[in-house]
Amino acid sequence: MIRFSRRQRPWIKRLLPVSMLIFLGMLWGGVPSISKYVIQHGVNPLSYSFWVLVTATSVLLIINVALGRGLPPRHLTFYVICGLTGNAIPTTIMYFAVSQIPAGLMALLLTVAPVFTYVFGMGLNAEKHHPLKTIGLLFALFGIVLIVLPDSVAEMKAPVWAIFLALATPALYASNIVYTFLKRPSNLHVLDLSFGMLLVSTVTLFIFATSFSSINPIWQLDPILTTLILYHGALTAIAFCLFYILVKMSGALFSSQVTYPVTIFGILFGAYIHSEVLPLWVWVATAVMFTGIALVQKARRLTHED
Repeated sequence: MIRFSRRQRPWIKRLLPVSMLIFLGMLWGGVPSISKYVIQHGVNPLSYSFWVLVTATSVLLIINVALGRGLPPRHLTFYVICGLTGNAIPTTIMYFAVSQIPAGLMALLLTVAPVFTYVFGMGLNAEKHHPLKTIGLLFALFGIVLIVLPDSVAEMKAPVWAIFLALATPALYASNIVYTFLKRPSNLHVLDLSFGMLLVSTVTLFIFATSFSSINPIWQLDPILTTLILYHGALTAIAFCLFYILVKMSGALFSSQVTYPVTIFGILFGAYIHSEVLPLWVWVATAVMFTGIALVQKARRLTHED
């Protein structure tokens, strides 16, 4: 076993959270490009979402069995609401939207989740008011306006309706964050939360997909597509666990900064895999939206919301 000296340990404690933040950004930043590739090659979004969730749930089931853990059934309502708002609905919407817009743009739009969190949190008294948060919200809205400018939309060949549909994903993620903050049982383990949420999402999507569309049998797909789906499902399970570990290690405020590397990696993956070139106004919008998010995070620090 490798042991670190006392002099080295402070460096490890400082570098580990940053390394995890960048690693999570790389994992999540690749999701829009992976899903766009798979859907463009004939897998319908509902089917894709279902198989990703089946894989993620299976991974967490194996982890829970290996650790001798069970799923407390008394929190079923909590699992259902978290599963629907934090995974099943927003991810499926994202897969539909990313089939119409650049993957890099989808990654950028995901970063506005903290701003939606502020709006919903204020409405439910779960968020403290601060002028910087309001200014940050205005910056984010201005960034969205820049994205839907006629020149930007025309150059990206992205329908305006698809851009606004994509915004439903971070909005639902934000509602899930606020609900979890208000209603999460104090004794609920991270693995229980992740597994319960994914299990409910999988069952819901199975019912929905079989009712309104056919599910592509994963074993009949091209091996590359099957590998990408399994990879996405495995990273979903692992990333959930890593993120909650990071929150426990460094706090919610630090962990929420994962939106920055997610966007950067998302744009890079989109450029590399799909040869996407985003218009100038989208880059301006990126800077404006990052400024807005930074202001919201600064306000949280000032109001001691960690």
